Amino acid sequence: MDLIRYPEPPKQLTDHGWWKSIGFLGPGIIIASVSIGTGETIFASRGGAIFGYAILWCFTLGLIMKAIQLYASSRYMMLSGEHPMQSWTQLPGPRGWLPIGLLFITAICLPFLLAALSISVGSILAWMYSKSEASEITVRTWATGLVLVAALFGWNQNYKSLEKSQTVIVAVLLITIVIAAIACQPNVVALFKGMFVPVLPEYKSWITVSYPNIAVKAPWIELVTYVGIIGGGLPAYIGYFGFLRDKQWGLFQNQSIYQHSTQSGFQEIDSSEENLRNSRNWLRAIKIDVGGSFIAIFIFSCAFMVLGAVILHKSQMVPDQFDLLTHQEKFLTTLSPYLVILYRVGIVAAIGGTLFATFDVWTKSVYEGLLPFKKSDKSFSISKLKKIIIITTTIIGISVIWLGLVWETISNPITIVAVPALLGGTTGCGIWCLGVAWADRRNLPEGFRMNMTLFVALVISGVALLGMGLLGFYFKFIG
Repeated sequence: MDLIRYPEPPKQLTDHGWWKSIGFLGPGIIIASVSIGTGETIFASRGGAIFGYAILWCFTLGLIMKAIQLYASSRYMMLSGEHPMQSWTQLPGPRGWLPIGLLFITAICLPFLLAALSISVGSILAWMYSKSEASEITVRTWATGLVLVAALFGWNQNYKSLEKSQTVIVAVLLITIVIAAIACQPNVVALFKGMFVPVLPEYKSWITVSYPNIAVKAPWIELVTYVGIIGGGLPAYIGYFGFLRDKQWGLFQNQSIYQHSTQSGFQEIDSSEENLRNSRNWLRAIKIDVGGSFIAIFIFSCAFMVLGAVILHKSQMVPDQFDLLTHQEKFLTTLSPYLVILYRVGIVAAIGGTLFATFDVWTKSVYEGLLPFKKSDKSFSISKLKKIIIITTTIIGISVIWLGLVWETISNPITIVAVPALLGGTTGCGIWCLGVAWADRRNLPEGFRMNMTLFVALVISGVALLGMGLLGFYFKFIG
């Protein structure tokens, strides 16, 4: 069997100067836009509203762990040519038990994310249209319409148009929200203290009085939810690696699907200095893409938390129930009417962009989860799979939207998103990290493995995310 050899990377990756590789930003921007729609726009500002600057460290730590997860996983796929889920078919026990389990978690998360997203943007559109507090029925009707529009939009969308549209959306949102955050004149000292000094804050007395539904939960459970939703989770991450195939980086220039993992071992990689150098240069594309996307997410998190801390915390207003995005707008009118316009553009771009990207990302996720189990060399029809995903997720998502009228557990976006946050954003991510650590040590030769620092950071991230997810899920839904 031939040794694995990496093609010669393009000049932009071999020249000195990171700025020459900036053009490799692409798949990560899609993941950033999908994450920003629920995590940063709602939960970062909610965290700032409840706790002020005190928990910015929680967002920072969560993003670091997920950046480590995504980079280590991308690194493995770039060097091995196979999706991490393919390698896990060789774990002891029934074949494919881990990929099937993670795919099952992802399938549960999808309609809940769709419902939470659509209700969130539906609430602000209903408020903007009526100029007053909209009824619950009105908000759910708007949400249903948004889901249907997103389904129609995603029916024939391709990767290139998706990447371009999401790049524009992220750029517009970055500019508008950062301007709004700077205009609020944040406390810089408190901002940096909250970022680097971990504390477990307590609820203020006004939270207990005005928001008893929040105060009944321990503060750390609220923090676990933030870690789960900020930066995304399995539904987005699994699909990210499918976009790497589309970019045709590294081994994927010659072939899109590899299955090197076998019970007897892994196909041998050429360990020559030239091949090792090529592999390192290709990894530069991953570093640029993953690093750039998480830097964007971090900036958004800080900006929205500043808006929450300065605008909402001092005014004792918390994004909750269906009133998730209007508090910020009301207060911004005292700063400048033009900021309201910027805020509306940013919010609609953020969540609307997320909605329009979700079906493509989720299709990639399900497709990648099914690949390890295909029985022939013929690939699945991803276009047919996409249509199945759109139809089933739309039907179930709309059902979740209206079922919330009679079921308190999923009555609003905050409670709905807790399911994917704790399942796909923490528990699933923790399992994933540990699985990648196993695959790296089993399948890659010495010169291609993660260094000890990255390996230890990945294992610690996996244990921390898994522990937070299991504890959070138990105390929120069982204990």
